[in-house]
Amino acid sequence: MNPDAVLIQSPAIDFRAFIGLTHKVLGRSPAAVADTSHRELSSSEKFLCCLASLRDAKAGIGLPPHLLSHVSFSAFVGADERDMLDILQCCSGMPFVAVETNARGVQIAVVTGTLAQWRDAVASGCRPDVEPPVRSCFNKLYGLFTAAGLNVWTDFHTRQAPDQTFLLLEDKRGK
Repeated sequence: MNPDAVLIQSPAIDFRAFIGLTHKVLGRSPAAVADTSHRELSSSEKFLCCLASLRDAKAGIGLPPHLLSHVSFSAFVGADERDMLDILQCCSGMPFVAVETNARGVQIAVVTGTLAQWRDAVASGCRPDVEPPVRSCFNKLYGLFTAAGLNVWTDFHTRQAPDQTFLLLEDKRGK
């Protein structure tokens, strides 16, 4: 079985309460910069922009690394038991629930972590020394997060694996 993953839970932010309360106590909307964006922001991306704006009203659109722990996501992952162990090791520190399925040797897991934890897990799972089925799973997660406007891998170079099947992430900082 080729491992697969689907995001099944993302933050539900009560913007009405958050923006109303912060506007009342700060005298300005923390969403002002996010609201001027020329593209549609995901709710997580908008929330992180608002958090950055709390301290700096001129903070730009972006995903400040120090704020990534303020949003959490859960992924439903399916893989054979050998690959599942490697997948969960890449997700070190994240809580999970794993169980065997009716199919012999196939497991599913629900893994939950902050965006900062997912950033690290995907970076770990997209290294050249990771087995191709495991890398395939983390390539899928990379695609799901980037499609949601949450590309938190700007400190990484992306390149294709030598067999042209998978994306590899290499830390730009030389680590």
